Amino acid sequence: MRFPAFFKDPTLVTARGRMLRLWKPMAAWTVCVWAAFLTVLSPLGSRILGMEFFRGGDPVVGNADLLEWVLSARGALHIILAASLAILGVVVRFAGIFLIVTWDLEGRRHSLLHIMRLVFRTLPRLFVLCMVAVVVVLLWMLPLAGGLALIYRFFLGEYDINYYLTVQPPEWLHARILAGLWVLLWLAGALFLLGRLLLMLPAYLTCDYRLWEAVKRAWHLAGSRWKRLLKLMALVVSVGTLLHLALDFLLLVLARVLLIRIDLHFESVRPLVMASGSFVILSFLLSLGVGFLIFSIGATLLTGFYYEETLLHQEAKPEASLHEIGIHLGRKFVPWLRPKRFVPLLLVWTLLSGFASLHGLRRIPEVGAVMISAHRGGPPPAPENTLSALEAAIAAEADYTEIDVQLTRDGQVVVVHDEDLMRMAGSPLVVTRSTFAELRELVQVPDDGSDPEMRRVATLGEFLERADGRIRLMVELKYYGFSPDLGEAVVKIIRERGMAGQVVLMSLDLPAVHQLREIAPDMEVGFVSGISVGNLSRLPVDFLAVSRPAVNPRFLRAARRNDLKVYVWTINRKSRMVDLLLQGVDGLITDDPVLAHRVREELGGMTAVERLLLRFVTLVTEDHK
Repeated sequence: MRFPAFFKDPTLVTARGRMLRLWKPMAAWTVCVWAAFLTVLSPLGSRILGMEFFRGGDPVVGNADLLEWVLSARGALHIILAASLAILGVVVRFAGIFLIVTWDLEGRRHSLLHIMRLVFRTLPRLFVLCMVAVVVVLLWMLPLAGGLALIYRFFLGEYDINYYLTVQPPEWLHARILAGLWVLLWLAGALFLLGRLLLMLPAYLTCDYRLWEAVKRAWHLAGSRWKRLLKLMALVVSVGTLLHLALDFLLLVLARVLLIRIDLHFESVRPLVMASGSFVILSFLLSLGVGFLIFSIGATLLTGFYYEETLLHQEAKPEASLHEIGIHLGRKFVPWLRPKRFVPLLLVWTLLSGFASLHGLRRIPEVGAVMISAHRGGPPPAPENTLSALEAAIAAEADYTEIDVQLTRDGQVVVVHDEDLMRMAGSPLVVTRSTFAELRELVQVPDDGSDPEMRRVATLGEFLERADGRIRLMVELKYYGFSPDLGEAVVKIIRERGMAGQVVLMSLDLPAVHQLREIAPDMEVGFVSGISVGNLSRLPVDFLAVSRPAVNPRFLRAARRNDLKVYVWTINRKSRMVDLLLQGVDGLITDDPVLAHRVREELGGMTAVERLLLRFVTLVTEDHK
């Protein structure tokens, strides 16, 4: 069957018509599920997952310790519970829609109260189903992870991974090709299992909640039709996603046109603020609507596919055409345009828009005090973590320069990021196994035209000497196997030069952070988070350096409550700089401090209303950056 013909597939056409006819009870059920999870299940789940039992008493498990934690009993249990809670909402939503469609096929009346009692009474068994599904998925991922680990060890295990990412030698290409083939093979198996077991959930709901019976029934019903089922589900998701993108684009164009006209015709900023709030609310409602549409059609399609070869399906009445449904919905919509309904609705919308805009206006932060730090010593083309890079950071007027330090075999604290010097100097020397004299012989690349002496491996002391009074330092302690000697040596060097007030310390390793808090209580200490589990805002630190995906309003509010500064790395695109500054982060770590300076100045010169409108644009488009 050709792809365009799928739009006329009888099962899809029937599902679309049935969903449009039954949208009211489906919408009511969806709202009930959202309310239940937001008010009860989500807070309860967060409280359970937040128990220190899962992290051995620490508020966070992060970065280097994460793999060891994942492989432990506590970590595995945490992952299973967290993933099960995450998909439980999807399962509960589907269960309600499944009952609505089933009862409609049987000619029974829909009772929302009956559905609530039936589904929530079986919630424990549905949660067990979710846990089983998560365990199966994790087990299925073991061959994928094991294969990729073997490929990495065989092809990329000799030098630091940053060397392969940057230089891309033949081994990197071979590893990527082999890894790609292994992933494709794994995905083929995963898609086959998904197609054969996708009907397990409706089967579970009709097999008196006997799991093994549901598996056998789903496998049998899918039969040779599993490819068609996957294609239909993929079609629903892809069309829904394209619809979402198109509506967002149209909304953005409409907003731009109307906001410009409002700005030209009104001297007061209030109409502009109100209009901005209206568009924010409209964007939010559109996202909810499209999400509801995609999920409901998908659930109705899956239910119809489950009953496709049954007597219940054969006795069902054919669904009305889109034209007939459109006429029916139009008749329902027209009465709302009458003044007695439309005017109160408009007043409520205006009040909500004003509240949203004024609330947002108060939350748009000032950006003048945002810290800008040059990443790894300074901006390109200077070689990273060199004195040449430091001078480039000073020339770019960065507030800080971020550097990475390690301990050599003879106890010298040197400024190097990678475990070895293959990427920066073409040398396999490992920092912790080499003497400073051996490392000092190397000249790092690229050649930015500076004196070769400025591109050699330098000590922390040399950086401090050049930076004193000119630029502050963010010193990240790099560990390839934790050693307390590094922290002690770094603090000693800084104190000997009397520069404790010009340096902040941070690390990816939690043991290092705890050590620094003990031996340097007078210095600012932060935690660098690439990936972590737990509440970062509870860490006993002065700041957090996080990756961009970790930043959201909830995280920033938690950090503010605990007086934590939030720095984000590594931000090099203007659009992302604007978005993060408008969200209220305290600093950017970037390879382009000149661009960050310009963005900070431009935003600092804007009024609060202008920043609000700019934030509106980022809110509408942020999912597609």
